[in-house]
Amino acid sequence: MTSVADVKEKVQRIISGKFGSVRLDDEGRIVFPYKSAVLFLDIKSFGKEGVRLTFIVPMVTKLRISNELCRWVAIEGQKTFFGSCRLDDSNGENDGWVFFQHTILGDDLDESELINALVLVTTGANELDNQIHDRFGGELFGDDED
Repeated sequence: MTSVADVKEKVQRIISGKFGSVRLDDEGRIVFPYKSAVLFLDIKSFGKEGVRLTFIVPMVTKLRISNELCRWVAIEGQKTFFGSCRLDDSNGENDGWVFFQHTILGDDLDESELINALVLVTTGANELDNQIHDRFGGELFGDDED
């Protein structure tokens, strides 16, 4: 059985070896910035003995949730091969946010699988965030942190 701690250590070693360093946020997620995208890599247990890696890239926040936005997320936001758009409405209909997400299993994770997922998810989100912002408004994630 692979432990979450073992997978997290392996992931940190691979990322720091490839990109020079690894940053963790307050929740212990790995943070990977790329152009306008900021990826959060969450490593958790899955099922009875598995480990999952979930790549999450918040793209646009403070969105008014409309039928047009929901339709875009449900259709256009699902057309990528590695990752898909999700809409979170937990803050209410006038404060939704769209993020890009992809999950892989970490039990037998190898370096190329991790790096490919990391690059494909961040570049995919980087291509979509401005499209969403230009069409639906809201705020690009991270703009208020500059």
